[in-house]
Amino acid sequence: MRFRQLEFFVAVCDTGSITQAAATLHVAQPALGLQLKALEEQLGVTLLERTRRGARPTEAGAIFLEEARHILRRLTDVQRRLRETAAEERRTITLGLTPSLTTVLTSRLVQLVAEELPQIRLQIFEEFSHTLLERLGRNRLDLALAYSVPDETGLDCRPLLEEVLFFVCAPASPFDRREPMPFADLARPNFVMPSERDFIRQLVEETMAENRTTLKIPYQVESMPAMKELIARGMACGILPFGTIAREVEAGTLVARPITAPSITRTLYMARSADVEPTASERQLMRVVTDLLEAVCRENDAFSLVSVPSGPTVSAVRR
Repeated sequence: MRFRQLEFFVAVCDTGSITQAAATLHVAQPALGLQLKALEEQLGVTLLERTRRGARPTEAGAIFLEEARHILRRLTDVQRRLRETAAEERRTITLGLTPSLTTVLTSRLVQLVAEELPQIRLQIFEEFSHTLLERLGRNRLDLALAYSVPDETGLDCRPLLEEVLFFVCAPASPFDRREPMPFADLARPNFVMPSERDFIRQLVEETMAENRTTLKIPYQVESMPAMKELIARGMACGILPFGTIAREVEAGTLVARPITAPSITRTLYMARSADVEPTASERQLMRVVTDLLEAVCRENDAFSLVSVPSGPTVSAVRR
C-alpha cells in the first residue's frame, strides 16, 4: 500500500469522480484508475462503486476512507516534524483567512511574524469559511481563522471572537438611512449572497427562520468583489461583516447599517486538524494571532472585548 494510493482514493471520495480527482491531482486518469484497482486487490475488497454519475465509496470503502484520512494526516504530521529537525530550514505554515479578515489582519500579521518568528515562513490563503474548512480537512492548510464552524467538522476549533453582521446598500438607495436597520425590514430588499454552503448565508437564513421571515435572494454570487459591485450599483443589498466593506464605506461607495432587534452575530474560530498535535511553530503562530486580535480590539473603537461561554478565549464583538 502506497501513500499516493491513499491520496488517490481520498480524492475520488471527496470529488465523487475519478475524472475530477485525476484533474485535481494532476495525474492521468488511467494511471489513477490502475492505482485504485491495485489498492482494492491488495485489500481484497471493493472500495468504490462506479456509477454513471461518478464514484462513491462502498460500505467497506467508507470504513477505509476514515482510516485513510487518519493515516494521511499522521504521515503529514511526521513529514512536518522531520522538516523541523533541520534547524537551518525555515518552517512554512499555511494559514487561511476569510475575506473580511485579510483587510484587518494581513499586513500587521505578516510584520509580526517577520519580527517575532523569523524561523517561520507564513503563507496566507483567502477563501470563504466553508472552503477553508474543506482545505483543512484535506490537509491543504495548517491553520485557519473561520467563522461559525459546524460541530460535525471533526476539527480542533477554539473560539476567538464574536462579530455582528451589517446591512449593506448603495448610497442614495431607498434603504440608505443613518439609523440602524430594523430586523423586520430585511424582508423588503433584494439580496445578493453566496451559495447555501456559505456560513454567513446559513447563519442569516437560520436567524430569519427563527423569526418567521425570509429573504429575497435573486442573486447568488461566490465572489466578494462581485457581490460588492452589485450592491454598489444598487442592484441588490447585502448582509456582510464590516471588515469586508470597511474601505468602501470610508470611500462612500457603500453604506453599512447595524441590524437591530435582533442583531445577527457569528463566532470566529481558530481551526486545525484534530488528528495531530500542533508543532511548536504552529503554537507560536497561534499565540501571535491571538495577541494581534486582542490588540485590534483594544485599538479599534469598532470592537469591544467580551467573553465567549464556550471557552476561555479572547472574544470581540463589533458595535
